[in-house]
Amino acid sequence: MSKIKNLKHIYYERYSIDNIRYDNYDLKNPNVKEKEYVLDNNDDAIKNEKLAYIQVVYNNNPILYVTTPKMFCPFGLNKKGFTMNLQFTNYQTDPEMNGFFEFIKNIEFQQMAHIGLDEKNSDLYMSQIQYSKNDVYDPSLIVKLPFKYNKFEVDIYSDNFTLSVFNIQKFMNMTCDIYIDKIWKFNDRFYCKWKVRNIFVH
Repeated sequence: MSKIKNLKHIYYERYSIDNIRYDNYDLKNPNVKEKEYVLDNNDDAIKNEKLAYIQVVYNNNPILYVTTPKMFCPFGLNKKGFTMNLQFTNYQTDPEMNGFFEFIKNIEFQQMAHIGLDEKNSDLYMSQIQYSKNDVYDPSLIVKLPFKYNKFEVDIYSDNFTLSVFNIQKFMNMTCDIYIDKIWKFNDRFYCKWKVRNIFVH
């Protein structure tokens, strides 16, 4: 039996983006070592100087998981930031890839609207969709491999190889379980990074 069964198999079609909720949390006291956060949904996030992060909530779940289609990893693992690019290959002609691309893009648009951004200040939201110069290549999604307590919080599987995260090479094809949980505010910019939980290398 293929090890791809270890993935969550939660596909974008299962989600209604309108059911995603965003809760704003302020840092209660920046001068103490133990950080404490308090819910504050009174203003647009862009107007809230005390804002620390925005919690993503779907059906009362503080994590939104989705399983990607089979995607091409053109550059392998970026060992400096522990990130990968997953390419939306043929997204203009492949219905499955197009649907996944639109799902990611529409979540980003929704988050920008919640923050209170418009065309004039949209550059304050750091999109995780990366476009090539002059659209020579299909766009890709930047995903982060969480690393805590000196280890990766990522499981990696393959039917053909014995792999670790550091064995991820360029040009591999993979299917991943990825997730978002928070939008962070840092230096007046907003980041919502997709993180990887499981990888299946084809």
